[in-house]
Amino acid sequence: MATKKAASKGTKKAASKKAASARKSAKKAASKKTSAGKCEGWVAVQDNMPPGPPRLYVTGKCTFPTSGYKVTLKEAAPQGKNPAILLLNKIVTPPTGIVRPVETTVDVRFDKKKATTRYKSVTILPDGGTVKVQQVF
Repeated sequence: MATKKAASKGTKKAASKKAASARKSAKKAASKKTSAGKCEGWVAVQDNMPPGPPRLYVTGKCTFPTSGYKVTLKEAAPQGKNPAILLLNKIVTPPTGIVRPVETTVDVRFDKKKATTRYKSVTILPDGGTVKVQQVF
């Protein structure tokens, strides 16, 4: 009876190691999938028109080989040395589960309310390049 318990413990340890290994390989595969898309058409506009405070909008489109991808832009922390250049991180979330094998275009939008700094450009990291900000008065 003691040998059955020892055998089952060994089997459980092996199964948990396999599961951990599978999770690591899934994370690696997901990080590789994030580079599968192509983003372009970035536009940055800072709206300084009254009555409200200035707002900054950044828009673009990302195309992926399957459906289910999500893209968000978030301010990088820390920002760079030049306060007139806004740094944004592009975060791509790969699909989970079953997806359609159809090329899909996702609209991306970033909105910064109360953008008191007058920005000259926006840099999208890691590979989006730099976009000149159009000022609207």
